Amino acid sequence: MDETAQIGRGQSATGSGGTVARLVNATKTFGTGDAAVTALDNATIDFRRGEFTAVMGPSGSGKSTLMYCQSGLDQLSSGQAFIGDVDVSTLSDQELSIMRRSTLGFIFQSFHLVPALNARENITLPVDLDSNAEVDADFLDELATVLGIEHRLENLPSQLSGGQRQRVAVARAMVPRPDVIFADEPTGALDSKTSGELLAYLRTAVDDLGQTIVMVTHDAVAASHCDRVVYVQDGRLVDEAQHPTVDDVLNKILELS
Repeated sequence: MDETAQIGRGQSATGSGGTVARLVNATKTFGTGDAAVTALDNATIDFRRGEFTAVMGPSGSGKSTLMYCQSGLDQLSSGQAFIGDVDVSTLSDQELSIMRRSTLGFIFQSFHLVPALNARENITLPVDLDSNAEVDADFLDELATVLGIEHRLENLPSQLSGGQRQRVAVARAMVPRPDVIFADEPTGALDSKTSGELLAYLRTAVDDLGQTIVMVTHDAVAASHCDRVVYVQDGRLVDEAQHPTVDDVLNKILELS
């Protein structure tokens, strides 16, 4: 059976127990011999549907490696990474591309918008690349309105502010209605006001739309918007907490630093 049939658009990627993504004994090593660095060390974790999770740790702790391996953007050295019940290590490059387009959403600090496409075209790009899918125009309009970019959809990225470009990136991640969104430092390039607005929207997406979000962040305020925070140190998952406060997060990061 073609495994991509299990993860195509319109198919739920939820595994048993409501788990949408998980790592099992996941290890990622860069380099060889004496120069080898273990960025992820035998990590096992579940990410549940409808939950907003922050992944935190000191610089170089392996938190971004965890996200990249979980989402199939990078391959594990050993162990398994699942989206739903599909082990991403068993997929070909083409199948991984299909999975990332149809099942996953991504928000990066540097936006990754296509300069020659206007905001609307950037938002719909993941769907446009799928010949079997169509953009839900009503949902696109709703996203644009909630994010405050409804009047900027015909503008090129160069004509948008940093905050507006990030909102376009969020809408792009949301418009295919993915099973899970992976966000890597999404507020890192934003001012505090714009960051607060973005985090409030991500919180709304989880609460009102049932979205699942896994967010790598160094920001205690960002983590306080989440249902759960997972702490990484030296590639290992060392602790987690439910409904963290800013003070809880700051104290834990100081302890790990």
